[in-house]
Amino acid sequence: MRAAVLAATLLTLAAASPPAHAGGAGIFVPPVEIDMGVGATIGSSSAVVGPTEDLLAGLHWASLAWKPTPIDIGIGYVGSARQVVPGYSARTVDTTPFDNQLRLDGGYLELGKTLQGSSRHWRTWLSARGELLHGSVNDRSFSAIGGAVRVSSEVYLSGAAGGRNAIICGTLALGIYVEASHRDIAPELGPNGVTSGVSIRLPFILAGS
Repeated sequence: MRAAVLAATLLTLAAASPPAHAGGAGIFVPPVEIDMGVGATIGSSSAVVGPTEDLLAGLHWASLAWKPTPIDIGIGYVGSARQVVPGYSARTVDTTPFDNQLRLDGGYLELGKTLQGSSRHWRTWLSARGELLHGSVNDRSFSAIGGAVRVSSEVYLSGAAGGRNAIICGTLALGIYVEASHRDIAPELGPNGVTSGVSIRLPFILAGS
């Protein structure tokens, strides 16, 4: 997983907001969902030599909702990386060191619906995601579109509380997921894949000292 992207995401969530008043600092956490997964390509992927690592982080209604909700809509960042055979797609011969890694970065829009059988503190989602991506591998870059269908289950707590110096509203959850994806990239790079991973929801938090 690209450490820089993950670190930036976590720092954004944990960062202090501007001073709430003179001499004091505040904390702001947006209502987000963060997903981290590992997967494998399916079909013709002769250039891929390792697993796929995915990271998603976005704003989600199901993270902000203070009561159980049967629907979710989210928008955010999606990133994916996988190792390829040495020298894949290199067009120049110089001293530039290639990392032989395919990177896909972009934005996503996701829609989800809970399945029957979900309870007050446990639920299962069926969701669909669309992606707009920028890809790069060694000295080449390109644009791509993608999509995924996901089934996920999570345990969660939701509610809202507020006081003089703090507001908490939304859902805290921990879950697991499995998804099938397709991205419009070269066949040898593995356009189709299956990924499983873990997800975390954080509620909206605003607090000042």
